Amino acid sequence: MGEIYDWVRNTVIYLILNTIIMNLLGNSSYKKYVSIVSGMILLLIVVSPFFKLLKMDGILDYYLNSNFYRTDMKDYQKELKLMEEKQQQALYGDIKERIKKQVTDMLSEEGLYLYDFDIVMNQDLDSKEFGEITSMIISAGYQEDQGVPVHKINIEKIVISDGIDRENDKPNIPSPQEIHVKNKISDFYNMDQDNINISIQGG
Repeated sequence: MGEIYDWVRNTVIYLILNTIIMNLLGNSSYKKYVSIVSGMILLLIVVSPFFKLLKMDGILDYYLNSNFYRTDMKDYQKELKLMEEKQQQALYGDIKERIKKQVTDMLSEEGLYLYDFDIVMNQDLDSKEFGEITSMIISAGYQEDQGVPVHKINIEKIVISDGIDRENDKPNIPSPQEIHVKNKISDFYNMDQDNINISIQGG
């Protein structure tokens, strides 16, 4: 009789609390979601004596805890993955700036100034080529006077093409300076020259 009394008391208390909560929510958009959850809780309260009678309450607790654990692990994995992606992007940005500084110094040694720079790196953690530079795009110009500080000037956006001048149907032959700088950068980063696109303005 004691178990039946506890069951009826828990059911009544829950119904009273649920009624109060639903009235407090009013016309809130969350009311339907709370209603679904409260219905599931009520169902568990109603059937709990039968689970105890059949000695299945331990099994129910096991599956509930198991589902809670899996849900928590999925949330944790998502948070961890998001953190790894943010850290990876931050590291990628630092490496890119370091490489940009190195390229700037190499160009300066050749009397050139870096206008624009971009690289693409392999960011696949499972790849053997992780961290390798897959392509590099460089736009540079000649320094007018080595003794005078050079200020960056804005130039029109450079359109990368396949190296063919469609108007005259003639290939754009790279200058000796462009070939020399490309070789220098290719040796320094152990890159295929075909993956380096360099354009030197002026001269």
